[in-house]
Amino acid sequence: MLIIRRNIVLLLLLVGIILPSARIVAQNKPVSIQQNGSSLQLKTPSRENLARSYYYKGNYEKAAQLYSELYNKEKRYLFYTYYYNSLVNLKSYKEAEKLCKKQLKISSHNVRYVIDLSYIYSLEGLTKKSNRIINKLVEDLPNNRNLVVNIANNLQSKGFVDAALEVYKRARNNNIGNYRYNMEIASAYRYTGNYDKMFDALINQLDENRNDLKRIESNIQNLLVMDVDNNLSKTFKEKILTKAQADPNNMQYAELLMWYSLQTKDFTMALRQAKSIDRRFRDKEESVYQVGTIAYSNRKYKVASEAFEYLLKKKSDNSYYADSYDGYFSSKIKLAEENPNSDADTWAELNKIGTHAIEKLGINRGTTNIVKNLADIKAFKLNQNSEAENLLNQAIIIPMSVESKAVLKMELADILAFSGKFWDASLLYSQVEHALKNNPLAYEAKFRNARIFYYKGEFEWAKTRLDILKGATSKFIANDALELSLFIKDMLEEDTLGFTLRLFAAADQYAFQQKYDSTLIFLSKVSTSVSNTIASEFKLYKEASIYEKLKKYNTADSLYTALFTQFPQSIKADNALFYSAEINRKNLSDTQKASSLYLKLMKEYPESIFTTPSRTLYRKLNEDK
Repeated sequence: MLIIRRNIVLLLLLVGIILPSARIVAQNKPVSIQQNGSSLQLKTPSRENLARSYYYKGNYEKAAQLYSELYNKEKRYLFYTYYYNSLVNLKSYKEAEKLCKKQLKISSHNVRYVIDLSYIYSLEGLTKKSNRIINKLVEDLPNNRNLVVNIANNLQSKGFVDAALEVYKRARNNNIGNYRYNMEIASAYRYTGNYDKMFDALINQLDENRNDLKRIESNIQNLLVMDVDNNLSKTFKEKILTKAQADPNNMQYAELLMWYSLQTKDFTMALRQAKSIDRRFRDKEESVYQVGTIAYSNRKYKVASEAFEYLLKKKSDNSYYADSYDGYFSSKIKLAEENPNSDADTWAELNKIGTHAIEKLGINRGTTNIVKNLADIKAFKLNQNSEAENLLNQAIIIPMSVESKAVLKMELADILAFSGKFWDASLLYSQVEHALKNNPLAYEAKFRNARIFYYKGEFEWAKTRLDILKGATSKFIANDALELSLFIKDMLEEDTLGFTLRLFAAADQYAFQQKYDSTLIFLSKVSTSVSNTIASEFKLYKEASIYEKLKKYNTADSLYTALFTQFPQSIKADNALFYSAEINRKNLSDTQKASSLYLKLMKEYPESIFTTPSRTLYRKLNEDK
C-alpha cells in the first residue's frame, strides 16, 4: 500500500512538471503552423524570409507567388519592389503593368511607380507609351531640387540616362533650386561611358564653385584608379591643360593641373605648375613644397632638389625656408649617392652646402637632420671624424624628442666605430636600445652593437644578441641578424678554433672603416679548400662587395656570378644574384642581362627579400622595351 501511494505521488509530481513546461514551449514557438489541406500556413515574417530567400536564389516564380500574397495582404513598398522585380525577371510584363497601375492608385504622385510603368512599356516594345510618360515627367518638373534629383535618379536606375540628362539640363535652364546640377550631369555621363562630357561637367562645376576643387579631385581620382589603358588620363589632361593655358590667371585650373600631374607622377609638370601658382598668386610656397616632398618620397631627387632650391632663393622668412634647406640638402645627397661618378669634390661641395645651412639656421630641433647628414659626410666621405663628432655632440645636448636624440646618438655611435672607438660606440648603441624599447631604431641599435662584438671576436656574445633579433618587426633587421648569426654558427662548426671567423671579422671591420686594401688582404688569407665550403661562399661575396665599392664593376660582377653559379644553395646566393643584376642595369648598361637575372631570382628564390624589388625592376625594364 505504501509503495502504491509513493508511486501515485511521483506520478503527480511528473505531471506537474511536464504540463507547465509544455505550456511554456507552446508560448515560445517562433512560428505557428496550421494544417490547411496539404499546405502549411506560415506567419508573415517567415513567409517574407522565405520569399526573400527564393528571390536571391533566383527562383523568381516562387518569389513572385509569395510576394503577391504578401503585397495583396499589405501594400508595403518593400513587397511591391520585390514583387515587381520578380515579375520583370520572369518577363511577366502584363502582370507587372497591372501591379504598377494598382500601386499608382494608392500613390499617384510617386514618380517611382510612373517610371516603373514606363519601363514595363519599353520592355513590351510599347515605345510611344513609354516615351509619352517620360516626356510628361520632363516637361512638368517640380520646382524643387530634391524632387528633380529623385526623378533623374529613378530614370537613370531604369536605364533612361538620356532622359535623366534632359531632366538635369531643363532644371538647370529653369534655375530650379538655384542650382547648376553639374555634378549630377557628370555622374550621368560617367554612367553612359561618355567621359569626355563628364570631364566637361566637372570643369563647369569648378568654374561655378571654386570651393569644390577637392570634391572634383576625388571624383577624378576614383576614375583614374580604373584607367587601365590610360585613355581617361589623356582625355582629362588635354582638357585641363587647354583650360589652364586659355585662362592662366585661374588658380583653380593651375591647382587641378598640378594635382593631376602628381597623381600621374609627372613631377616635372607638377613643379612647373607649382612655381606658376606661386609666381602668379604670390606666396603660395606650400604648393612648391608639396611637390618637393612628394617627389622626394618617390625618389625623384632632381625634381625635389629643384623645388626646394626654388624656395631657398625666395625670401628667407617664408615658413618653409628651414624645411626646404633640409629637403634640398637631403635631395643633393641622394643624387650624389646615385651617381657612380661622385668623388671627393662632390662631397666637399655638399659639405659646403650643409655647413652654410647650419651657419644660417643654427643648431636646433629644426635642423637635426641637416646636422646628421652633414656629420655623415664629414666622417664617412671626407675623413673629418673629429669635426663630425663635435657637431653631433653640440646637437645632442639640445632638448628634443627621445627619438630625435636617439637618431643623433646612432649617427655618433657609427662615427665612433668608424674611428675605431668601438666600446664608446657600443655604449651609445646600448643607450638607444634602452631609450626606445620595441622600436625599429632600438632593433637597429641592438644589431649594430652585436656587430661590434663580432668585430672584436666576441662571437658567442654577438650570436646571443643576434638571436634575440630574429623576431624583430623590421624584416631587414631580422634578416641581417639571422644571416650574421648563421654565419657565426656555420663558421665555428667548419673551423672550431675560430681562426677563419676571426679573419672574416677583421675583414668586415676594415670594410666598415672603408679600409678596403686591408679588407682584401684579410680575405686573401681565408682558405678555400674543399672542407671550407661556407668560407669559400662568403669570401666570394665579400670580395665582390668590396670591388663594387671600389667601382671595379666587371670584377665585382664576375665574383657575384661565381657565387650564385658555384654555390646556388648559399645563404648569399640571392643577394649575389640581385647585386649582379643591379650592376648590369646601373653600371654596365646591360639591361638584357639584368632582366634575365631578376627573372632567375624570382623563379629560383621566391622567398627572398629581393624578390619584390626584382619583380618591380623586371617589369620596368620590359615595359621600357
